[in-house]
Amino acid sequence: AMEKAERPLFYTGGGVINSGPAASQLLRELVAATNFPITSTLMGLGAYPASGDNWLGMLGMHGLYEANMAMHGCDLMINIGARFDDRITGVISEFSPNSTKAHIDIDPSSINKVIRVDIPIVGDVGHVLEDLMKVWKSRGRKTNSAAVGNWWSQIKEWQAIECLKFTQQGKVIKPQYALSRLEALTKNHDRYI
Repeated sequence: AMEKAERPLFYTGGGVINSGPAASQLLRELVAATNFPITSTLMGLGAYPASGDNWLGMLGMHGLYEANMAMHGCDLMINIGARFDDRITGVISEFSPNSTKAHIDIDPSSINKVIRVDIPIVGDVGHVLEDLMKVWKSRGRKTNSAAVGNWWSQIKEWQAIECLKFTQQGKVIKPQYALSRLEALTKNHDRYI
């Protein structure tokens, strides 16, 4: 499915974090090797860096426009250690309606619990990602790069909307402004908050 997908998307969750640092590293390698976009649930934040080129942000009711649009428009959704929570799915019949759905989860009762998937994979995320990388490498690391490039063009249009943009006015400091300034001032330093 990864080799033929035109509009793929990785959807990651707390299962990557729970599997340990090696799983997060394998996820980063897989994203870099495929050039597929990636999004995450709240519980999966940190498994892939928010500064990464393929990062779309969090999805769902508290997520970013581009992440939600990509989930709705993808043709291959690879769920890696995430639940299909109602804050992500919304109306189930309208959730990622035209995608082939793969779900990797250590808990067999989570597979097909909320969303019917086409490719169920039961196992620890780290072990599954390790095996997935081995198989994918042995098959020549192929993706539909032209179509994925077109997919990225569409995603860039969604990102250009800048859904988090704000205007700082007056003497009242908006939290977004405070955080963006903190990021700008500490970007090249070790940070501990």
